[in-house]
Amino acid sequence: MLQLTFFKDSARGQQPSSHSTTTASGTSTTHSNVHEGDITHFAQVGFDALVQSLAVQQGFQVDVIRTVYKYLSSYEKTVEVIEAMREAAEVHTIAEILSRTEDDDVEDNSIIDDSVKEDSVKSEEEE
Repeated sequence: MLQLTFFKDSARGQQPSSHSTTTASGTSTTHSNVHEGDITHFAQVGFDALVQSLAVQQGFQVDVIRTVYKYLSSYEKTVEVIEAMREAAEVHTIAEILSRTEDDDVEDNSIIDDSVKEDSVKSEEEE
């Protein structure tokens, strides 16, 4: 009988087993009836998905995101700290790369300088 009721409601375009609630801002939202015992599970699944997404976006391991979250009071603050960490890592990475390739840059610049000189000599000869 429950199945028949579900199909009957679906055929009319109605959503079975839902109710409206009014939020603090006065807007009405529709929520499915969630069993009390499932709320914690769904919250954890949603949190895990957000942490995984943030890890992928910012290039950190999930454990790093969770550790930062543990010390802060909200997910929003965690996002801010993780973004700052990524920016700091990028700045540090650039500085490290530049400091380790300074000798290479000098050699590369001399090669570039020689080729530029050759090009300028060719252009003068063409004129």
